[in-house]
Amino acid sequence: MTVTITPAGDTTCTLTEQTCSSTAVFPIPLSAADLVALIRSILASSSAASNVSGGVRADRYRDGVKISVGSGTFGIRYHDACPLVLGA
Repeated sequence: MTVTITPAGDTTCTLTEQTCSSTAVFPIPLSAADLVALIRSILASSSAASNVSGGVRADRYRDGVKISVGSGTFGIRYHDACPLVLGA
């Protein structure tokens, strides 16, 4: 499984999860840099349970970070989240 952040304009991006058999695309109303900063803020502080930027919320859960926009969510496991924020 591979998780990537793809810029889709100045103020939007997409989270994409690709496996051998499927691809899931989740649109985010934040720039890619702002999404990376939001994920970093959760990973950098062990006491932070959640953080909000615009209409996007990031929550820490047992296995990783959950990104929520409206009624949709996208889960990113820790082993996939770390390369996202280190590579940006």
